[in-house]
Amino acid sequence: MAAKLLKAGTTRVRFHTDSLDRVSDAVTRDDMRKLIRAGDIWAEQKKGISGGRKKLSKEKRSRRGRGPGSKSGRDSTRTPRKRSWVNQVRHLRGYLKLMKKRGELSPVEFKRFYLKVKGGDVRTLRRLKELIAEAKSGR
Repeated sequence: MAAKLLKAGTTRVRFHTDSLDRVSDAVTRDDMRKLIRAGDIWAEQKKGISGGRKKLSKEKRSRRGRGPGSKSGRDSTRTPRKRSWVNQVRHLRGYLKLMKKRGELSPVEFKRFYLKVKGGDVRTLRRLKELIAEAKSGR
């Protein structure tokens, strides 16, 4: 009965040695619950399987084969060209929006540089800054 109340197997159920007479007198489930609450009956912890070795081997596997000698194909194999292009354009557009927000670019200039970025005329932030500086000096 105690095993059912503790939701454990009969081999895991333990009784306190000083209260064996009270345990033997307990007939109802309610009596058993009282003894469990009092700490006279308890279930031993389950014995698990250590995952230590598994964890170590997984770590080793994840570290293996990441060096330059294991990489095959172009740099665009791991990060596709489109992905790198998208990141680059997002970066440049973010900078343009910041400049417009600060009031350093007029909406007309913003649009002109935005289209240059879109068209691939400007590929780096350095080049974009140079063009902006040229436009400002030519005003």
